[in-house]
Amino acid sequence: MISSIRILPRRDLSREVWKLAGPVVIGMISQTLLNVVDTAMVGRLGPAALGAAGMGGMLSWLVLGSFGALNVGTQAVSARRCGEGDYHSAGKVFDNSLVLAILLGSIITLIIAPGMRDIFRFFSPDQTVIHEGSGYIFYRLLGGFPLMLIMACRGFFNGIGKTKLHMRVAILINSSNVLFNYMLIFGNFGMPRMETAGAGLASAIATTLGALYFLSMALFPEWRKKYRTFRPSNLDMKVSYSVVRLAFPTGLRAVAEMLGFAVFTLIVARLGTIELAATNVCITVMSLSFLPGAGVGVAAATLVGQKLGEKDPIAAEKFGWEALRNGIMLMGSLGLIFFIFPEQIVRIFTDDPEVIAAGIIPLRLMGLVQSFDAAGMVFINALEGAGMNRWVLIAAGILAWGFFIPGTVLVAFVFHWGLIGAWVVFGLYLVFLAIVMTFKFAEGAWKEARV
Repeated sequence: MISSIRILPRRDLSREVWKLAGPVVIGMISQTLLNVVDTAMVGRLGPAALGAAGMGGMLSWLVLGSFGALNVGTQAVSARRCGEGDYHSAGKVFDNSLVLAILLGSIITLIIAPGMRDIFRFFSPDQTVIHEGSGYIFYRLLGGFPLMLIMACRGFFNGIGKTKLHMRVAILINSSNVLFNYMLIFGNFGMPRMETAGAGLASAIATTLGALYFLSMALFPEWRKKYRTFRPSNLDMKVSYSVVRLAFPTGLRAVAEMLGFAVFTLIVARLGTIELAATNVCITVMSLSFLPGAGVGVAAATLVGQKLGEKDPIAAEKFGWEALRNGIMLMGSLGLIFFIFPEQIVRIFTDDPEVIAAGIIPLRLMGLVQSFDAAGMVFINALEGAGMNRWVLIAAGILAWGFFIPGTVLVAFVFHWGLIGAWVVFGLYLVFLAIVMTFKFAEGAWKEARV
């Protein structure tokens, strides 16, 4: 617990954190930019298109984020096996995760994508938003199959500490997405002008390229020899179960949280199209801070998992607290920028004066709570990396549905605080989540969790 009292980072521990976190943060930022680029380009089509892309992005990640929990289970088990020095078992985790990825990706592409296109109409009263958003979410979900392959690869390589590979893939996806956005949204280079739907298709194409690149790197003899991957004999129901046992509660947590965000967006949509567009901008800007913080959390999950595999819980605890310090420094700095320059930031995404005015105060509120968000992200990842996935699911679910959603409805409509009231509740939700996760990590019961 002495390590938790320190305020400033320790150079030796931080070096190990950033050795893993640096590439992940760069990759996360690049991944986030995919959504930012979508939002900025679609924003030039008007408030309705901007709101549709935000709603479509939220609903698509309700699916992709929950199924993408495959990477959490894969990372936790492969990190523990790597820490134990059992590289062949770590390779088995990868092969079984690929099979699970194929199954989950097929469900998303063949079943969920067509169905979600019809369901979209229930999430907005504005017919223009429905028209624009249904096409966007359909094409975005077509990228679910390659994304699941990426999640299997990402979980394995992050678990064994090779985080640079995901960074390269994320950069490839983002750069490709910019090009395909330019072509498909606005109809350049002889391509059809698809507008909002084009943004979804561009993301799907870019994700496919990223998956192909990731798989090609996984085929290198260096990995196949050490971890004995891509062998039919590696397929084992017990290994698959160990991954699913951790991934399933994380997937449910993602569903609970993303559905909560979707309902939050639905509530805001009832306030008006301008409020919806401003909310989309603020959530997109927040992701610039959120995902780098999650990147530090990924490093914490890997280090905690590996150190527990090495039977060194004291080192695991030290790395968890060190990740927190670095996460707060990173996200707190970005939060300060959000607080000081909200108008200038919102103008990047839209030139509509009403949307700009509506987004200033919510963005300032989010700037104030970024350090708390860092604590939540780091310790959620660290606890899940240790195997406490079920506990995290229960705690996060209670906060999301016991406070966040009912609190938003109460403050926005009963107290008539509107958009600002909704975002005040959002900020308090992040603060409470951080407090709960921090106390659980400090308690130390995670040191005895089995993976």
